[in-house]
Amino acid sequence: MAFVADAFESIVDTVEAVVDSVIYLVTGNYEGDNGDNTFTAVGLGLWGGGVNVYGGNDTVYAASLKLDVYDTWGNLSVHGAAGFMNINKSAWGNMTVSGLAGATNLQHTGRTGNIDFTGVAASNYLYRQGYSGNISFTGAGISNRVISKVRYGNISFNGIGASNIVERIGGVQGDIHFTGAGMSNRVTNSANRGSIYFTGVGAYNKVERKGHSGNIVFHGAGFYNRVVNATHNGNIDFAGIGGYNLVERRGGDRGNITFNSVGVVNHAINTAKYGNTNFIGGGGGNIIEHSANGNVSFKGVGVINKVTHTGDYGDINFVGGGGGNIITRSGLKGNGNLTILGGGNVVTWSTKGKLKATLGGFRLNLLKRYGSGNTELTLVSLGNIVDVEVSKGNLSLVGAGVANIVSYKGRGTLNARLLGGATIITRRGYGNSILYLLAGANIFTDFSTGNVRGSLFGGLNVVTKQSNGNIDLAMYGGANILTQVGNGNIQAKMLGGANVITKAGDGTILALLFGGLNVVTQVGNGSMYLLMLGMGNVATKIGDGNVIVGMVGVGNILTHVGNGMTAALMVSVGANFFTKVGNGPTLALMFSAGGNIFTHIGNGLSAALMIGGQANIFTKVGNGTTVAIMLAGYANIFTHVGDGFSAALMIGGTANIFTKVGNGITLAAMVGSANIFTHIGNGFSVAFAIGQA
Repeated sequence: MAFVADAFESIVDTVEAVVDSVIYLVTGNYEGDNGDNTFTAVGLGLWGGGVNVYGGNDTVYAASLKLDVYDTWGNLSVHGAAGFMNINKSAWGNMTVSGLAGATNLQHTGRTGNIDFTGVAASNYLYRQGYSGNISFTGAGISNRVISKVRYGNISFNGIGASNIVERIGGVQGDIHFTGAGMSNRVTNSANRGSIYFTGVGAYNKVERKGHSGNIVFHGAGFYNRVVNATHNGNIDFAGIGGYNLVERRGGDRGNITFNSVGVVNHAINTAKYGNTNFIGGGGGNIIEHSANGNVSFKGVGVINKVTHTGDYGDINFVGGGGGNIITRSGLKGNGNLTILGGGNVVTWSTKGKLKATLGGFRLNLLKRYGSGNTELTLVSLGNIVDVEVSKGNLSLVGAGVANIVSYKGRGTLNARLLGGATIITRRGYGNSILYLLAGANIFTDFSTGNVRGSLFGGLNVVTKQSNGNIDLAMYGGANILTQVGNGNIQAKMLGGANVITKAGDGTILALLFGGLNVVTQVGNGSMYLLMLGMGNVATKIGDGNVIVGMVGVGNILTHVGNGMTAALMVSVGANFFTKVGNGPTLALMFSAGGNIFTHIGNGLSAALMIGGQANIFTKVGNGTTVAIMLAGYANIFTHVGDGFSAALMIGGTANIFTKVGNGITLAAMVGSANIFTHIGNGFSVAFAIGQA
């Protein structure tokens, strides 16, 4: 009997279901109850109040032009097809929908419960509001939009559409997992906590995270990819391909950017308080703007690479190449390690810290450094321009360029090893300078207090030091010019067409000069010790100190204006000129095939041994003792105007001429073909002359 009763009840249920379906077909209405309802909705009309299933676990199978389903508590499942599918659930329970429709509108406003959708429609709209519940979307449509406003709940989207919009609005906790493709994909999450995981392809991809904390993980491709994380604490992990990729970590306390991309333009912005930015990629333009306290790492290739770091603390590590590379670092403290290859490289650095850079530029390397810390550079380019102004820090340069222009101001050591067409270095501050320069022209100007040493090779070598400190240089070139205005010793080895040393100030000059023309000038103080070999040798001392000179050349000129002792050995093929104006002893040994000219104007002892092939001329104007031994093949001329003791032994094959105007004792022994002695007045004069006339 029980079997018969069950069979009868089943027949009744079937008949009722058929009747309900027929009524729905005619009226467009179905009224369920609070039990578990299963209903098949088939209709062609656009009228009626739809399917009302109320409480319980309900299932609706549909094939209707217009389907409206209203449910309260319990689980709801809807399967089928409709021209327009509108499903509304207002109390707790899950909603499961699958099917085909021209347009789908799913709304769940119950306190708890999930939405699970699988379907295809021209337009799919899913809305969830309440306390908790997840949304799962698997489908396709021209337009797909999913919105969740629950306090706790995630969104999982797997879909295809011309437009895909996924929004997690407000609430406490919620993640978004998006996998899709579309012309436009827009994903936003503003829950207090939660992340976005995006995998997709679209012409326009926009992913934005707001709230307190949460990450964005983006793997996608698009013509325009825009990813923004504006949480208080959250990271961005971006791996994508696009025409324009914009990744922004906006504000907040802490957040990192990991950017792996290929695009026409790659643009990363990090304005969090703390955070790092790591970029690996390539593009027509790669732009990094970083103001967080943290590090920037760049490994990439682009037509233009631009990295700007303005955070108070943080390093930059850059390995890249491009048509143009622009790196700017400002802030309080940060180190730099840069390896750059490009058509033009521009680096501006103004923090405390160490900067190490290797710059290879087809046209130009321009580096400006401020703040404090050591700077270590390797430069290769047509033009290298370096401007370093630090409170403290060393500058080390190794490089080559058609033109190298370096300006260094600060307390520290300059170490330059440069090769180029022209190298110009200007030094200010305090510290030593070490130079190894090879160029068509090397010009070094030093306003700092400190020593200079090294070697210069060039067509023109010019070293000017306008401050105190020692100089120890080897200079080899067409012309070598060394000038010091200040105290300190000079040690120089010069080989060139012309060698010039000028010193004004205390200190000793110790120099070996080999050249067509050698010129050494000292104005006051110190000593000079010179060995000069050249076509012409010129040594001038204005006053103070000792001068000892060895000169070998076609012509030698030595001038002493006053003070101290001057001693000279002068050997020439042409002529030797020695002039003393006053003060102190002056001694000279002069050997010349042409002639020797010695002039003493006044003061002190002057002594000369003069051997000349043509003539020896000794002139004394006044004061002090003057002694001369003069040997010449043709003529010896000795003139004494006045004052002091003068003595001369003159041996000449053709003529000896001795003239005295007045004052003091004058003695002369003259041996030659003809001897002429004239005494106008004053003092005692004696001449012993042997000649043919």
